[in-house]
Amino acid sequence: MKIVLVDDEKGIVDGLTKMIGRYLPECKVVGAAYNGAEGFRSVQQWRPDIVITDIRMPKEDGLDMIKRLKEAGSQTKFILLSGYADFEYARRGMQLGVQFYINKPVEEEELRDCVHRVMEAIREDRVKRQEVDELKQEVRSRIQEEALRNIIELGNEQTSDLAEELIRSAGIPTKDTRFASVLIELDGSVESLKETGLQPLYRLMDEALCRYKQVYRFHYSGTQIAAVVAHHGPIRCEELISSIHRLKEAAYREFKLSMTVGIGTAHNRATGIGQSFEEAQTALSYKVIKGTDAVIPFSDIRSAERRHPVPESLIGALQNGLEELNEAECDRVIREIFRRLGTEPGMSPAELQLQCLTILLSSARTLSFEQLQQNDFLGRHILTLEGISRFRTLDSLENWMIQVMRGILAFKREHHIPKKKNLIAEIKEYVSKHYQESITLADLAARFYLSPIYLSQLFKQKTGDTYLSYVVQVRIDRAKELLENTDLKVYEICQKVGYSDTQHFARLFERLTGSKPSEYRKMAQEGKRV
Repeated sequence: MKIVLVDDEKGIVDGLTKMIGRYLPECKVVGAAYNGAEGFRSVQQWRPDIVITDIRMPKEDGLDMIKRLKEAGSQTKFILLSGYADFEYARRGMQLGVQFYINKPVEEEELRDCVHRVMEAIREDRVKRQEVDELKQEVRSRIQEEALRNIIELGNEQTSDLAEELIRSAGIPTKDTRFASVLIELDGSVESLKETGLQPLYRLMDEALCRYKQVYRFHYSGTQIAAVVAHHGPIRCEELISSIHRLKEAAYREFKLSMTVGIGTAHNRATGIGQSFEEAQTALSYKVIKGTDAVIPFSDIRSAERRHPVPESLIGALQNGLEELNEAECDRVIREIFRRLGTEPGMSPAELQLQCLTILLSSARTLSFEQLQQNDFLGRHILTLEGISRFRTLDSLENWMIQVMRGILAFKREHHIPKKKNLIAEIKEYVSKHYQESITLADLAARFYLSPIYLSQLFKQKTGDTYLSYVVQVRIDRAKELLENTDLKVYEICQKVGYSDTQHFARLFERLTGSKPSEYRKMAQEGKRV
């Protein structure tokens, strides 16, 4: 503990210095002053934990010095030193928050006991401040996670204004910042993390990615962890890959944990976070070809995807067949796709496998990752290398693809997954009943056996609105009802409609209604009186 001594008698300062050195080895006198003005400067310079000060001194007394230091934001603890009893000085000291006093002449035992009490108070204050700081950080992290989750789940469906509002409300700096998304899938057993949770892994992520200004990481779904890397300078792909390899090595060394990682490209604006995350998801899906325990940047697969694209019209027809549970139509489309692939000159076995992967991903995207894992047939054929890598001819691949499509249809029938035309109505009904909860797109997608990206695209296609915008509107409409018909305070209404940040709620409300919540209530009440 650092101590500064302030007394106009040099002999007392010297004596205290010797006693502290002899009886308080955990403390060190770092500075001394002989009046309040000098004491103020000394405390500002040394930032001590404890100041032992006389009360009456020339130029500026001890209490005036303490008052100035408090006003300057000093967290130092003070011990008042006085050679006489003076109620007025004691009262002023208590008003300034001083709790500790020593009488002159100073006895060694009294000094030691008083400093020990001050040290204990300092430790208690530090624990409390740490708890408050940790709580603030936890709240801040949750707000940031919610904002980033909304952005990545909306992908390219978001608007620039919405993305900027989400980022601003979460306190994430964007000026001169580039962003890149990373999606990590933990492979094999995660038993080592069940007791401690994901915090140890987050620590490794922070260490491996420490070259970047900020890394926002959170659990995405199932065994997947999302990370958004933010940096003021360029985010070079090869450097990010190198950092991810260090993370993989550390995770295996400490937890025997393997992982496959998809990396999206870097974007200049926060609105690119969603696109980068979609790229990371696409890259991660290539584990079917690249294998587990791989680091797969989107830039490596982008050129390969464009060489022999399967026609979008046929992909759409296959998706419609799956959505309508029409097995004959699915068979017909698969055969037509392979007939066209057969006309492509010079396709290698690897390129044929790549086209099958494109078809599989487009077909299975209506299903959630968790549901694919739960089904033995689909998990074995879609989420592992078994299947695609085994077949080398068009005929064998075609027959295998037909069997996989039939497996998807059987899975959908078994789980009574609704057809596309009824799905949006069911989702809207669910949202209307659970709007006050934290309904993420990933959670909702898993509930309805869909992938988050597919659900986002389907919702926009059918309603003309993004899923997040719809949920926001439902919550704001309910808030309007509560403002009109109840006496609940704004912060209470904010919590009842699913928001934890009152300021963010108020900004959203004003943007969508044109007035602040309190103004809206006032206008509604005036309208009723008329």
